Amino acid sequence: MRASGLSLERIQHRLAERGVEISVTTLSYWRRGRRRPERPQSRQAIRLLEELLGVPTDGLVSLLGPRRPRGRWVKRDAAVLETERLWREFGSLPELLTELDSTDDGLLRVAAHDHYELNARGAGARLTTRLTLKATRDGVDRVVLVLRGEDPDSALPEFADVRNARLGRLRSDRSVPLMVAELFLDRTLAQGGTTLIEYTVLFPENGRRAKECGRGFLSPALLYTLEVDFHPDAVPVRCWRCFSAGGSWQPVSAEPVWISAASRAHTVFENPGPGFQALHWEWH
Repeated sequence: MRASGLSLERIQHRLAERGVEISVTTLSYWRRGRRRPERPQSRQAIRLLEELLGVPTDGLVSLLGPRRPRGRWVKRDAAVLETERLWREFGSLPELLTELDSTDDGLLRVAAHDHYELNARGAGARLTTRLTLKATRDGVDRVVLVLRGEDPDSALPEFADVRNARLGRLRSDRSVPLMVAELFLDRTLAQGGTTLIEYTVLFPENGRRAKECGRGFLSPALLYTLEVDFHPDAVPVRCWRCFSAGGSWQPVSAEPVWISAASRAHTVFENPGPGFQALHWEWH
């Protein structure tokens, strides 16, 4: 890269011109050895990188070695790795999860419904969530939630109206801001058991004007419904539904979403994840 004089942004642009979408963050991780190209599209990108950077054919591919084994039979601490990959922009997350003595809550998010409400300033006011959960092992008694805020200078959000569970410990990194919370289920689940929980999160009144909302999935789910109520005095000019790959908030795809006369927008993601599913909007 140094010899070519190309920046990461320029390399990303040239890859995109050839039909391969790779985020700048991913390229940076490859360069520093923090991530390894595994997916077919990633390996295709390496082939193109050899050409762009003037490296002999197979000069980079040969350094990758065989692909790592995958599948259910592979013994691995999937929750830690997947959580770090999904939220890798926030290096403090593994430490916060460790403080809760668990990095895997043993629950599959089968379906989720998020209802965001914004105030007259365009800042988040309230989030009401309903989750349908399924245990992937015996003895599951809690769910671990990761919440990202908009403004490091504002107070952390507060939980209210928790149903079929009770609030446990909270850990946070105010510099992000990032908060990890545990909710204890009202009963212990055996493998294959299901439960439905609901909770409301209240955001501080002095928060920044929001421009997106959504949810990250570690593994595929069945259904994600996302709705937003904008205040009549603060309605965006346009809105999109977006998907972002794990570890990057840069949208991979975007489709326009209608904002109704009642200042509401919604979208439904079928079989979402892994990655971020969200609504983004512009105020001007």
